[in-house]
Amino acid sequence: MNVTLNSVLLPDDLVWRDEFDWAPVEQVVAPTLSGALLVEETERPEGRPITLMGHCTRATVQSLKVLEAQVAQTLTLTLLDGVGRTVIWRRPGVVATPLIEMADPEAGSPYALTLNLTEVS
Repeated sequence: MNVTLNSVLLPDDLVWRDEFDWAPVEQVVAPTLSGALLVEETERPEGRPITLMGHCTRATVQSLKVLEAQVAQTLTLTLLDGVGRTVIWRRPGVVATPLIEMADPEAGSPYALTLNLTEVS
């Protein structure tokens, strides 16, 4: 199974840094005038952050930057589990830093990559 964002092939060793930081239930706890607690919970079907980190080539970064430049676009992220997730960019969406600084990097030059996404359905 390939890791993809729309049609861009991503490295299969990307780490989902915040996979378990999100909860599908939001809770607000407030004290009443009597001191009792008022607890309200509501379901959150959308909004899960997906932060992927790893390494890729300059060519992959350039393809991702083309996707990032599109306004209000939903994307399909497919990870190794084979599940397609509908996501949007959490701006800045693509953060890439060269691992070796060069004046004229080639398409295969290595980059540290962070993708900031939010699952919307």
